[in-house]
Amino acid sequence: MASEPGLAPGSIIGGLYKIRRLIGQGGMGEVYAAEGRGGEKIALKVLHERAAQDPDLVARFNREANIAKQIQSPFVAAILGAGKEKDGRLWIAFERLVGEGLDERLRREQYLSFAEVAPIVEDALQGLSAAHNAHVVHRDIKPANLFIEKRKLTPDEIAGGEHEERTRILDFGVSKMKSNASRRSEPSLTAFDATLGSFAYMAPEQVRGSARVDERADLYALGAVAFRALTGRLPFEGSNALTLIALKLDRDPPTLAQTTGDTWPAAIEKFLSKIMSREREKRFGSALDALESWRKVCRVMGNARRRQPAPPPQFQIRDDHTEVTAGSFTDGGPNSFGGIPSGRRR
Repeated sequence: MASEPGLAPGSIIGGLYKIRRLIGQGGMGEVYAAEGRGGEKIALKVLHERAAQDPDLVARFNREANIAKQIQSPFVAAILGAGKEKDGRLWIAFERLVGEGLDERLRREQYLSFAEVAPIVEDALQGLSAAHNAHVVHRDIKPANLFIEKRKLTPDEIAGGEHEERTRILDFGVSKMKSNASRRSEPSLTAFDATLGSFAYMAPEQVRGSARVDERADLYALGAVAFRALTGRLPFEGSNALTLIALKLDRDPPTLAQTTGDTWPAAIEKFLSKIMSREREKRFGSALDALESWRKVCRVMGNARRRQPAPPPQFQIRDDHTEVTAGSFTDGGPNSFGGIPSGRRR
């Protein structure tokens, strides 16, 4: 099927934002680099005209905008506005970040040292804490939705210990609100047997259905991201999604030692075992609890040396293997598409 015609450079959206170029596209729409009246850099997410004919997809798109507005955190990509054009196009304007997705970094590096992973997980936990405090469950935490922002620091910020990189959570397209009003509308948007998110990082209870998952599903997914970043391997790998799901439901995640063949400090093993527990009741009760525990792990780990990951498995599944409803598409850019087969090496 031919793609719909996009917005031409120079087009004005919402009376505020001038289109510069296309930076990504998916099945439901496109993402454009744009500028505000004051020259501010914007990422503009626009719903396809044909997608706008589906009430459920429109509801999801509008819900993303409404949910993103609820979260105020330097560790979550900020929404600047949303609206509808006269021709029916729906759009959401986000701040445009400079940097790369964690999936891009892992595609290039394959795996990272603990010293590199530590601030990524800490920032993501702070972002999740803000989202959860706003009664939002993300439901699709994965490397492609963790953006490592490059920042220009002032001398005062450097002196204050600020870092040049900050991880920001992206894409609340399949998230849900936990308010009473949202719960009443949730079944129409998320059937109780529907599965949203990426299987490779998904909590076992989310495999069974996304409608009733809570904040602990986000924690599990972030634990799986940390595991993948440290080892170069997914916690569970299989030749297809059904095998992967069966493993998640029937087995506890492996340890770092089992996966890499190296001995790791008990603190990091214990943390990952808890945050990725098969039974959600055994996980951390909140992102704040997990953050406090992670900081203790960092003190124990110090500057851990880079470790050699285990050899690739016989069967592989892509990191980005995803099963989503038609109501979601990525923000675009190279970090939103692709991904590497687990176990691939340079």
